[in-house]
Amino acid sequence: MKKVTVVGCGVMGSAIIRALMAKDFQVTIVDLNMEAAQPYIEKGAKYAASLDESREEDFILLNLPTHDIAAAVIKNTSDKKLAGKILVDTTTSTPSEVKDMAAITAERNMIHLDAAIEVYPGDIGTPTGYIVYAGSEKAFNETKPALEALGKAVYLGDDIVGASVTDLAVLQVHFAAIAGLAEASAFCLKNDYSVQKFVDQTREILPIMLEGNLRAFGSELADYNREFDDASECTLNIEATATETILRAMHEYGVKTPCGDAVLKLFQDGIKSGYEKKNVCSVVNELI
Repeated sequence: MKKVTVVGCGVMGSAIIRALMAKDFQVTIVDLNMEAAQPYIEKGAKYAASLDESREEDFILLNLPTHDIAAAVIKNTSDKKLAGKILVDTTTSTPSEVKDMAAITAERNMIHLDAAIEVYPGDIGTPTGYIVYAGSEKAFNETKPALEALGKAVYLGDDIVGASVTDLAVLQVHFAAIAGLAEASAFCLKNDYSVQKFVDQTREILPIMLEGNLRAFGSELADYNREFDDASECTLNIEATATETILRAMHEYGVKTPCGDAVLKLFQDGIKSGYEKKNVCSVVNELI
């Protein structure tokens, strides 16, 4: 499949277009703003103001700001144009929105593959590109050469919400880490300590720590039934005590810790529920 229609020529859409063209795919750009598409038109891309005006694509790839916009694009395109076409939707969407798109495409006899881009635009088309896909395996296999032009293409299975759930869950960890990084950096600054040195050591230490957490959550929650065995290493009580020490030190230097405070409260709630001897992942019960 060498002919791809890309709907959306924003920052991420442009990165996708560049990566496809670099691998000699024939790209048609659909965007209301022809000016945004002009640099790629000059390099050989075709342009259409709507999907109905695009011609001869092997599959359609959406990258739009919201699900509502993506859904409107499909709904406003003729059923004849869409019937039998593969749709790869890279628009960031919630699981319920993905299900809505699945219903919309099914009504139009399309083959739906949902996608979640796990990297920044600058990573698209490079070895660090990473995109997860869920839905039609047929669509994934047939479009795989084009998808691999964007980065590593990982198929998660036919559960259509798989890419969305993975994406939003990973982003939750990502943004929580940003909040923790901000608090930690403030603590370094208050101590006149090099933030760069802290960052360098975090690169070395955090993957080791995080691997233990990932292993525990993966194994302890594999058959989730709200029951947990006693921890063999660090208990929730130990983790809470360590968190208290960290926050006390930060508060002594006037650092505000909204993220750390929330973590400590979660740990304390777990202890109140009787999980003080359990692994830290037992706090999941406080969230469900």
